Amino acid sequence: MNIDGTSTDLETNASRLAVALRSATADITGNAALAFSGGLDSSILLYLSPVSIHPYVVGIHESRDILSAMESASLLHKDVTVIEVTEDQVIEAALNVRKIDPDIRITDLGFETVLYLTLSGMSEDILVTGQGADEIFYGYHRFLSGKEDNNTSSMQKLLNITLPREKRIAESMGKQILTPYLEPSIVKYASLEPSSHIVNGKNKIILREAGARLGVPDYICQMEKKAAQYGSGVDRVLRKNKELLF
Repeated sequence: MNIDGTSTDLETNASRLAVALRSATADITGNAALAFSGGLDSSILLYLSPVSIHPYVVGIHESRDILSAMESASLLHKDVTVIEVTEDQVIEAALNVRKIDPDIRITDLGFETVLYLTLSGMSEDILVTGQGADEIFYGYHRFLSGKEDNNTSSMQKLLNITLPREKRIAESMGKQILTPYLEPSIVKYASLEPSSHIVNGKNKIILREAGARLGVPDYICQMEKKAAQYGSGVDRVLRKNKELLF
């Protein structure tokens, strides 16, 4: 089913999404940073954004995200700035996030620490992120494993908890976050049935096809990637030092 409730196919949804993605990124200014991990979501944003946008990747030395970001940036003929962090810097950033949200759980602290480190390490005042893509297009492993039958609760958490918290984190540093995937023309794809997004054990099918239609290299469109808190090595550091944080 398509977003209007009538029968359609993958190609139609992907074609419409490609147009929506172009529109959602059209107003991004050149004087902006991009949270870039090298995965599908951020690579589409980098591909569509102005050539002057500045991508940043955060990670522990030789972390998977740093290597992935450098590889994807090369395929997209872009330069990426690596924010390589130590365990002490990760812990300090996590403690600062906890000051902003004392009730944050360890499961959320990882990706918010990556966000904090990105905001701290960039020189621009505006950060573009791929937030929302995993919720809308069924990117989380829990959807593939069957732990969640649909994305309703994930979308509610994103809109009611995660986004307000990330706005506070950015404001604490005098910065602003832009989330192109949360434009109404893209959010409406969240209402599609899970079977529209997951086919033969592969997720984000519509987004992958839209990326291909836009011209994003096939290697990136088909990539399977861990969330930033895992790929960056940040989650491992936080769990090893959990007693210092909670």
